[in-house]
Amino acid sequence: MDAIMKIRPNKTFRLVACVMLTLMMSVAMKPAQAAEHRLSFAVSGVVVSVNVRSGQNVKTGDVLAVMDQTPFLARKRAADAAAKTAMLVLDLAEVKVNQVRELFDALSTSQEEVDKAETAFANAQSGYEAAAAKAKIREWKLQRATLRASFAGKVTAVPGYAGMVVNVRAGGKTVVVVNSK
Repeated sequence: MDAIMKIRPNKTFRLVACVMLTLMMSVAMKPAQAAEHRLSFAVSGVVVSVNVRSGQNVKTGDVLAVMDQTPFLARKRAADAAAKTAMLVLDLAEVKVNQVRELFDALSTSQEEVDKAETAFANAQSGYEAAAAKAKIREWKLQRATLRASFAGKVTAVPGYAGMVVNVRAGGKTVVVVNSK
């Protein structure tokens, strides 16, 4: 009797293992189902055009919808101008600090004047870095005013429309629904 009890757990284990293996293989061999993706803009603004229809196939990079570019372009130009101005201020501060150092070496100015010039240069450098970062952010926002497909798929719904207001802080509205392939 003890010999039978020893054999049964092994057979039971093998049976359970075979069933589990069969289930795992059947799940792994099923074709991946298409996932539904509700797409919207990463920035707030007004939609001026939706460039796709329900049932249309899209490729990675296709333009799905576009927001009014005017405010994004204006902010980008202003940020670029501020960065350019900050660069000029930095260049002038660098010239000034070099002049003051030469005067100090020639014993024609004090260490206090050198310190002031170096502080002005450091402030100009900081101002330029901040302006350049703001310009990069404005470029990023301008690029996000165009909704592009980040994968290939089929458009299943287009709830977006020209004139639609998208506010990302209030929970961005879905503009296009795409099933991935």
